[in-house]
Amino acid sequence: MATLEKIRNKSVLLFVIIIVALLAFILGDFLTSGRTYFGHPTTVAKAAGVTVEYQDYQARLTQAGEQLRNQGRDYSNDVLTQNVVQALLTEQLLKKEYQDLGIKVTDAELTEAMTGEMPHPAAAQMIGYLSQQLQLPEASGRAVYDAMQNPAKYGLNPEIGNELRRIWANQEQELEDAMLNQKFMSLVTGLFTYNKLDAQSFYDDNATTRHIAYVSKDASAVADGDIDFSDADVKALWNKQKANYRLDEETREIDYIYMPIEPSQADRIAGQQAVENAITELNASNGTEAVASNTRFVVSTSNAPLSAITDSKLKTFINENEKGQAKLLNRNGDTYTIAKLLDVTTGIDSINVSILRAIDGTNLDSITAVLNGGASFASVSDGATIQGQDSIWTALEGTGIDDKTKNALATATVGKAFILTDTIQGQPVSAVYKVNRRHAPVNYYDIATIEYTVDPSQETLTELSSNLRTYISNNSSADEFAKNAGDAGYSVLTDQVSASSTGIGNARDSRRFVKWAMDARKGQVSPMMQDDKQSYLIAVAVSDIYDDYMPYTSPAINTQLTAQARNAKKADKLMADYAGKASDLEGYAKVLETEVAEGNVNITSPALLSIGINESALQGAIAAAEKGKLTGPVKGNRGILVFEVRDINTDNRPFNVDEYGSRFNQTFGISRRPTPLPLLLGSDKVDNRSLNFVQAVGE
Repeated sequence: MATLEKIRNKSVLLFVIIIVALLAFILGDFLTSGRTYFGHPTTVAKAAGVTVEYQDYQARLTQAGEQLRNQGRDYSNDVLTQNVVQALLTEQLLKKEYQDLGIKVTDAELTEAMTGEMPHPAAAQMIGYLSQQLQLPEASGRAVYDAMQNPAKYGLNPEIGNELRRIWANQEQELEDAMLNQKFMSLVTGLFTYNKLDAQSFYDDNATTRHIAYVSKDASAVADGDIDFSDADVKALWNKQKANYRLDEETREIDYIYMPIEPSQADRIAGQQAVENAITELNASNGTEAVASNTRFVVSTSNAPLSAITDSKLKTFINENEKGQAKLLNRNGDTYTIAKLLDVTTGIDSINVSILRAIDGTNLDSITAVLNGGASFASVSDGATIQGQDSIWTALEGTGIDDKTKNALATATVGKAFILTDTIQGQPVSAVYKVNRRHAPVNYYDIATIEYTVDPSQETLTELSSNLRTYISNNSSADEFAKNAGDAGYSVLTDQVSASSTGIGNARDSRRFVKWAMDARKGQVSPMMQDDKQSYLIAVAVSDIYDDYMPYTSPAINTQLTAQARNAKKADKLMADYAGKASDLEGYAKVLETEVAEGNVNITSPALLSIGINESALQGAIAAAEKGKLTGPVKGNRGILVFEVRDINTDNRPFNVDEYGSRFNQTFGISRRPTPLPLLLGSDKVDNRSLNFVQAVGE
């Protein structure tokens, strides 16, 4: 009883402990996994009041992947996912803009675009294709629509009408989207147009070349120790350029070790020995039986005349070796290619043949007689009941032609038509053939090419994995991870990742490692991770977390900012040392210890003579300078410049407001935007949650 009483007294405490533990578990998973137990767990991304939901995202991703596969294109699924997210966000934001601006496509506009005399270009291809496939009396949207509504009228199956309705509805939706976008872009483009000052400025910048004489001194002439330079100078420069480093979403600064899984030296020695043994065994046996049981050797065979072989090494091998011999043909890195000459036969390289087929019941004997009487194949073919091909070249060997047809064509009398009957799926099928020309027999070479790739052994993989795990264990903070890598024989790389990153650096299929980095704490080091194809090992450390701006301390920009700030300080010293020290170019050339140079300057060129690129302050000074007047010293990004404009040349190109205004619009107008998404976002940020649907490391 005493024990039961104690339990009752402590039941409230136990209940509280259990609840706290459950909350800790839920919150811990919430904070570390990136998933949400509240809000909208099916939202993939949101921005500026619109969302992309998982169902739409997954459907578009599947569709895009199928299209790329059907085109035979290799693609990264990680890149594709983010392209899909951006595309869907853009579409949703555009729809919001259409609604806000009151842009609509009326039923009458859509009907005219689909069935009018001049179909909209976005629908014209579909209408033409369906008209041709359905063999409609006219190629028009009206005819396709009528066939869709009344398939029996055109001798079509009712099911075709249902399929046409599906195609028509999809095309209407695509067309409506295209027309809405066309109206929107016309409106936006109309908001941005030139005025007379813009046209004049564009003319002055592009049609005018200034010939200058100048002297310059580079900032590198000033030693680092001759200026007072500190971290504060870098920060001050960053503050001036801060807008350039604004972040659209939270970004993580990471250090990572990327280790390709490659064969060791021992693996390569063993692989070379395996290839040498295989060549010996191939030479001592028939065919390719010597390597048949070893899946590491991939065998391909071909049968072709020497004229059809384009590989020069393979040609040389054939000319220098006899039937049954095998040799190493090529080695490319860790891949070996062995060639073996299996057999040499003779065969006809190719023939020129005419073929004619007819529907059942046609008298082929009479047709053959007419052909042998001098008629051409084209003259007896009506394109419907009798069809054929005239004077086509075809190979006889290695093309899949059955032996009966091959032998008949190889032995037939040249110039004489004959009937050949074969059985296809149990039914006799006849055709008329005539061999017009036949090449003389040549040697055909039956060749086996055998590839062997040296792969990392399990021992190599175990050693690489074990060493990296040990390093991670001994360097479990981001600072240690980066600091001690060199001593352990590792190279540390840096990158900046966000929820929209397609991967880490050049590591393929690494988006799930991005997920780890985005879920981790600052200073945390990942476990050893491996890609799905077992091609590399990777370990990641989160060194910093950025929100609104990329800080000047980020390695991604710090080196560049430091160089710019130091050069600016050195240029300031050059200005202080040489300003007013001479009254003409020759005098400045003397004090600057250089020579007067000359060159042509166009303000639109990013390069300024031999001085450097993106020297906007110097180019602006040259554009504003009076002809014949000494100007400078002027401070640039990498030093100082003293110059005199000697001539201004417009190449006699007259100024025309409309011409240069139009060119101004083409260069700076809205159509130059690479993507509408930044324009539609404005100052809003993208909340990309697609990582929530990526499998976490270790799951």
